[in-house]
Amino acid sequence: MSLVLGRKLGLTASLINVIVPVITLLLYIVFILSLFGTISSAITRGITPFNGFPGLLGSLTLAFIALGIVGLIGIILFLVSMSQLSRYYSEPRIFKNALYGFLTAIIGAVVLIVLVFASLFATIFAAAANSPSRFSPFGVIATLLFVGIGAFVVIIVSAVFYKRAFDRLAEKSGVHNFNTAGTLYLIGQILTIILVGALIVWIAWIFSTLGFNSLKPKAAETSTYAYSAPPTTTAPSVPQLKYCQYCGARNALDAVYCVSCGKQLQPNT
Repeated sequence: MSLVLGRKLGLTASLINVIVPVITLLLYIVFILSLFGTISSAITRGITPFNGFPGLLGSLTLAFIALGIVGLIGIILFLVSMSQLSRYYSEPRIFKNALYGFLTAIIGAVVLIVLVFASLFATIFAAAANSPSRFSPFGVIATLLFVGIGAFVVIIVSAVFYKRAFDRLAEKSGVHNFNTAGTLYLIGQILTIILVGALIVWIAWIFSTLGFNSLKPKAAETSTYAYSAPPTTTAPSVPQLKYCQYCGARNALDAVYCVSCGKQLQPNT
């Protein structure tokens, strides 16, 4: 049951991580085309700029929020899948590494967001107090630089944990698509500073989908039992006798004379 459930959940989670970025990209394209179309109509027809555009912007915002929720569901399904497979293969590191990767990303994001807002509020208060000595643009730049470096480190550490989870799963299942998925995921996260990184991460989830789809039950373990022949029940030994040729009485095998008639017994041949 763990394999079937883990396979289905992992396949669903990987498909979500493949489909959601495509839909997000299409929505961005729709947004940009709508923006240019609105501006073009305003110039050529002389209508009010951005007439009806706020409605479209609101719809796109709701769509992006929905995609974010679906993406979060995909991550949760992925963690549950790794938990099930970790039990099936008796390898706790599969789930532990995946969980550590998720927690690293969440905790790191929360800490960095707190730092950004703290820096923002400090800047606002300094400006409101009209205290140029307290306001330092270099401090803001340094904070943003620190946050950017911190975010990059958090992303890499999280990716390392995910790669370890994929590697352990590949080792236990024998499906090498997971090795490829983990390697591409790590490379893609390292290259997040350029657009090609997102594409590599997307390809990594495609290999993950192929990996989950290729999962098979473990080969049946044939238990070898040492064959032991059933104990042979020996019939109770019947004492050997010899019979008197004269009266037919039973005598012991080594008897010389009959116990009944007293005549000499003939030896057995």
